[in-house]
Amino acid sequence: MKRRDFVLSAAGGLALAHAGAWANTQKTESLYQPTRYVFIADKMSNFISVIDIEEGVKVDSLDFGIRPHVFEMARDDAMLAVSSPEAAQICFFNLKTRETTRMKLPAPVYQMFFVPQSKLLALGMRDRVGFIAYDEFKLTVFDGRFDSPNRKTVLDSYYSLLFSSFSQSYWVLDEEKPVIYHRKGDQPANAKWREIDFSKRLKTERGFDVGIASPEDYLLTFNTEDGEEGLIYFPETDKLLSTGPMRTTHNTYKPLLTPYIDAYTKNVIFGNKEGMLVHFNLEDKDVKPERFTVDFSPRIIRSGWLESTWVLGGDKGILFQSFKDPADRKVIRFAAEVTNMWVTGDSKTALVTIDEGPPQLIPYDIRTREQLKPIRVLGVAMTNMIRMGSNNSICY
Repeated sequence: MKRRDFVLSAAGGLALAHAGAWANTQKTESLYQPTRYVFIADKMSNFISVIDIEEGVKVDSLDFGIRPHVFEMARDDAMLAVSSPEAAQICFFNLKTRETTRMKLPAPVYQMFFVPQSKLLALGMRDRVGFIAYDEFKLTVFDGRFDSPNRKTVLDSYYSLLFSSFSQSYWVLDEEKPVIYHRKGDQPANAKWREIDFSKRLKTERGFDVGIASPEDYLLTFNTEDGEEGLIYFPETDKLLSTGPMRTTHNTYKPLLTPYIDAYTKNVIFGNKEGMLVHFNLEDKDVKPERFTVDFSPRIIRSGWLESTWVLGGDKGILFQSFKDPADRKVIRFAAEVTNMWVTGDSKTALVTIDEGPPQLIPYDIRTREQLKPIRVLGVAMTNMIRMGSNNSICY
């Protein structure tokens, strides 16, 4: 079961406030500058600080009355959405008009994905899946619940949702058995989920953990819930690739990182917290995993500079490494742990937050592999999730 790092707040059960109650409604300036403004959530409070990365200053602070554990921005629209498993509600914030719209939901939100070239937001709630058409703020919930008889608390979730944004495919990874459920968003809400059963193809007796889907149903990448291996599944051909054994110790909870697909869907990389990485070059005729290691504990995988360089952030270090040559690498070390990374839309800069010291946003030039001047993030206690209206890959 997936336990999240939150504590239920007293506000979780309160009636919803009117639109715009907390989000600095006295200001009127648009916050819709996708390549300039960075939105950074506080891990310890409700606040989201807005940073102008061109000027290196904070320009605003947003508070929607809920802790932003689930927080996304549209890549082609002026819309931001904030939610939390602490409460069954979601807030939409229009970056141009600064209007806030708050909706009650049948269950708390754990994952969400904006759908490109639409006014849709896909939702993975605690035990069900659906979407919101935010042009009229209408919720559609699909038939079928993804729950467990082993549920112990309201904070548990027993599936992970992968979403293919261009094809609008929903892929539900069952945590307790090796099954994936699939449906399209344009099917009727009561359409049956297609079941893909891997029980005869895998050794695991459990299900699947986190993953990523490519935008157009080409492939899914995900981990087994027991942390033993990473998998690539090609739905059209039913082909399945494995990293082979990935667990190097049985003392680490959730040892595998969220896998990563590059922007061109040509490279896939898996990793574990002990520093083992497995790379698949999907352009090779005979696709075989290439293994390499790092001497720190990675947490997050990204790529950049027009998809030539891996960027791995972790505990006490960040790595820049060539796709083509694992020996072409640079490690920058520090005392803290990376909490989040974002690569800008031009693919040139990695923006990093860490869990120690004064709250700051640390930029790195991916081309030169050098740290740039840090930007102090006022208004938060600990920098956490980073979001912008643009990035270099639709897969995160």
